[in-house]
Formats: sequence, C-alpha cells, structure tokens
Amino acid sequence: MPSRRMSSPFSRIVVEYRGVQEALRDLEDYVVFTVEPPWSSVKGLLTHPPIETVMVEEVDRETLDANTSRVTHAGTAVGLGGGRAVDAAKYFALKTGCRFVSVPTILAADAYLTPKAGVRIDGVVNYIGDKFADEIVVDQKIIRGAPKRLNRAAIGDIYSARISLLDWRRARDEAGEEYDPAVAAKAEEVLSRLMALAPEIKEVTAGAIRPLVEMHMTLNSLQFPYLQRGKFWPQEGTEHLFFYTLEKLVGRPFVHGDVISTGAVVATYLHGADPEKTKDDLRSFGVDFTAGAVGITYDEFEKTIRSMKRVGKEAGAEYLVVERGAPTESDVREMWRLVSQ
Repeated sequence: MPSRRMSSPFSRIVVEYRGVQEALRDLEDYVVFTVEPPWSSVKGLLTHPPIETVMVEEVDRETLDANTSRVTHAGTAVGLGGGRAVDAAKYFALKTGCRFVSVPTILAADAYLTPKAGVRIDGVVNYIGDKFADEIVVDQKIIRGAPKRLNRAAIGDIYSARISLLDWRRARDEAGEEYDPAVAAKAEEVLSRLMALAPEIKEVTAGAIRPLVEMHMTLNSLQFPYLQRGKFWPQEGTEHLFFYTLEKLVGRPFVHGDVISTGAVVATYLHGADPEKTKDDLRSFGVDFTAGAVGITYDEFEKTIRSMKRVGKEAGAEYLVVERGAPTESDVREMWRLVSQ
C-alpha cells in the first residue's frame, strides 16, 4: 500500500554553495560554535567577525545549557565544523529561538542538515529537538581541505539505505508493514548514483561534494514522513542501531560514517545477504570500516551485537532482523572476522 504523503521541511532548507566569508558577511549579531580545526584557518577569512566564538569541547547538556545562559543577544547561531559544532549551535538556536546557520566543514555525517541535536545526557548521547537550519552553507574548498577519510565517511548515511530497504522489506513480508514501492525505488536511485560516483568520492574531487549533499538531502526527505510515525525507512536501518548501541555502551565518540559502514557489514550478514559485496562496495569509496581502523575491540563488538535488541526496544527502533533470536557465538565470531579484514 502506498504511504500517506506529507510535505517535507527539508525541501524548504536553503543550501548555498559559496564561500563561508561571503555567507557570514551580512549576518548581524551572530555567534559561532566551532572546533579546532578548522577555526584557526577560517577565522582569518571573515571580514565581519562574530560577536562571540564558542569552542565546543563537549556536547553534554550541562555545558550546552551554560553556553545558552552565558551568550546573550545573538540573532544567529552558526555551527561551523563537524557534527559536534553543528549540534551545539543547533541546541543553542533551539533553546533561544534564534536563527540557525549550518556550515559543515566535513561531511562525515548528515547532522549538518537534520533537525535533532546529539546531546550527551548522563554519559549517553540523546537526539533531541526539532530545529531545522535556516540556511546551510557548503564551502567546497574548505570541505575538500579536510582529511579525505572524514569526507569519504559521508557515504555512511547514504549507503545505509541499502540496509534500510532490507529491513523494510522484511517488515513488509513478516509483519505486514506498510511498504511504498515508489519511495523504495527513489532510494534505489540514490544508491545507484552513489555507486556511480565511487571514484569521485574516494578522491574527494570537486565533483563529489554537491552530489553527497544532495543525496543526504534526498534520503532525509524520503525518510521524513516515516519518522513522524516512528519508522526510519528508507534511510536508516540495522546499521544505525549497531552504531547507537556501540556509542551507548562505550561512551566515546567515533567517526559516524565509518562505524555506520561497519554496521552495514554486520547487518548484511544478519539479513543473510552478501557481506563480501558490502565490503567491496565500501572499499570502492576508500572507507575503512574495519574494527581496528574505527577503534573497536572484540569485547566491545560482542557486547554491542548482544545488546542491539535491548537498545532498539528502549529507543523504539526495533528491527525484525535482531528480534528473531540471539546470535550464536559462531555468528558473533564470523561477523567479527568480516569486520576485521
């Protein structure tokens, strides 16, 4: 049955492909939330500096609330950096009601365009709020100047659609979940575009940045109506549950797209699909999804696998592939082998 369509707020976000100095030049009373790097190399470009600069060390709620109390009279909050900086600005704008401008300097995750801020509460990251960017500024020169690994990781929140579609079809077949072939076909088109761009993405060429942003935007737009009903297709699937579970258990940050890619290998195995194809796909982008590269030990991996069902239930993100019985010791070791080489 086709899904009930609703307007997506992502279609109303203004995305500007221009230099950061030009984008911030006309802002009045703006505060920048940023990290190092890239701030030291960016601040000299600004002809109109912010009224205050907040260096974001942590995104725990206490620190973010202190920023909100300390910084006053800001008309615009600018998040300049990766997910941490963007989330801090997003949270400030959510709490104060000011404008929010997102200036990603890497594309390792799609947090620069999503409305929820990742905030650490009692040591656990929670995704809260509903603050869309009034404008997203994509300075391709600055983004391409970042380490290639951090931009290759952008594929994590796009390739995840492959797993999400596996989850969705299983939910349709085993639980009678509503399924929209037209939406699924659009997600497949994004995946085809992604794979065709693999050489450009691997080298982080000038031809890669805009398509990555467009694919992030398309999948979030497709996902939005389902999020309103507590579902995550066709963008997020079991691979995101792997990431959220790992993050909750170990309490330290990871490069989002890299661990999502690790989760994609795990999820492909759980679905009985072809994890070697998934690994080949990920390698074509130059993404190193291996446990050693992302910094996961066997004990952390095993605990994550065995905790996914519980964490999913707690978060309301339940997937049938982890609901149908616990993985055996042999399963865990085979998945570990897959993500170790």
